[in-house]
Amino acid sequence: MTPSIAIVGGGAGGIFAALAASRTAREQTIAMEVHLFERNPRLGIKILISGGGKCNITHAGTIEELLIEGFPRKTEQRFLKSAMYRYTNEEVIALLGMQNVSVHARENGRVFPDSGRAEDVLLALEQELRKQHVSVHTNSRIESVAHTEDGNWNIECNGEIITAHALVLATGGTSYSKTGTTGDGIGYARELGHTIVPVRAALAPIYLKEAPAQSLVGISLRNINISVTRNGKILASRRGDVLITHRGLSGPAILSISNQAAMLIEGGPISIHANIGGHNEDGTRAMLIAEQQSNPKQQVKTYLESLLPNHFVPFVMEQAEVPSDRKWHELTRDERARLVSTLVHYSFGEVSEVPLERGEVTSGGVALGEVDPKTMMSRVRPGLFFAGEMLDVAGEIGGYNLQAAYSTGWVAGESAVDFLNA
Repeated sequence: MTPSIAIVGGGAGGIFAALAASRTAREQTIAMEVHLFERNPRLGIKILISGGGKCNITHAGTIEELLIEGFPRKTEQRFLKSAMYRYTNEEVIALLGMQNVSVHARENGRVFPDSGRAEDVLLALEQELRKQHVSVHTNSRIESVAHTEDGNWNIECNGEIITAHALVLATGGTSYSKTGTTGDGIGYARELGHTIVPVRAALAPIYLKEAPAQSLVGISLRNINISVTRNGKILASRRGDVLITHRGLSGPAILSISNQAAMLIEGGPISIHANIGGHNEDGTRAMLIAEQQSNPKQQVKTYLESLLPNHFVPFVMEQAEVPSDRKWHELTRDERARLVSTLVHYSFGEVSEVPLERGEVTSGGVALGEVDPKTMMSRVRPGLFFAGEMLDVAGEIGGYNLQAAYSTGWVAGESAVDFLNA
């Protein structure tokens, strides 16, 4: 019987696991079947929507830079290091180049296809799968997996039992459930004896208990410091752009801090504050005093409109309890102090939730200590491998998570062949 590898989940991790397994078997002249199962009608749905449909393929820079900048937890960095050195961002770019997909890196390091089309990236990967003779099964939902007494895997798919000799689970977390990431694989891993770290949203918007006023929806605040606070104490912070939405906040800084917010809210109420003035309290105070002395007859709001979006200014003045028509020479010391405090600690209000279903990725999943980082094989079940978002890894926005999926998938695929050939 020809050895076979079943890969469950046709996202980035599963695709690269299949490519690696097939290529490794061919290079070692081993007869082996590689089967890739995807519940959707097409592979790579999340690849198609990444980067706003333009596909933020990966991040430029050295692997060390990717690990440090992209993954805040030391445990993540240690776990991913071997895989990301074994299959790098440069190798991803080279693979796409062989399918005539050229790329460029933006100033912030994010790598995109020159065409600006995620579709081109996915088409290239699909072509590579065909080239490597991977058997792709779409519209194929896996209903159960079982480890048999002889060490094989029985996989129930669309009512039929399929036997494989090694299994790679790459079904993703539970983010963007409309793309098919409903957490099935995490459930299988739990049933197979793995510890599951609670799944939480990451790279998600943050919803507020009191929704922003309609006039604020769509306003972007550029390059500000955003903080998660409890009882006035800053618990986490980021710097970047913030977008006000009809239910709360989004934008790069919010997406980046959302996973910490999702964890912190479990410990009690949290709020979102922002430094919208660009300086600390002393610097902001000095700035206002200088303006008060230079333009005593100017309305305060006119100056604020030079710093902030016009529609946002009335809310700043209201929070500072400064009348909207106040002129600088009329501004009292107490009003100035409140204005300084508001510019440095503007309150967006209490957080209601960090919606799991709106996260681009999830944190949590299979505990990293139960997976060999050099092979991605389970330490609990021999012949079981993991890739991508199923693992308890959640990177920053910017292509880091896709790279982690490619790298862990590649290592899982190679290692599954080595396991069967041992």
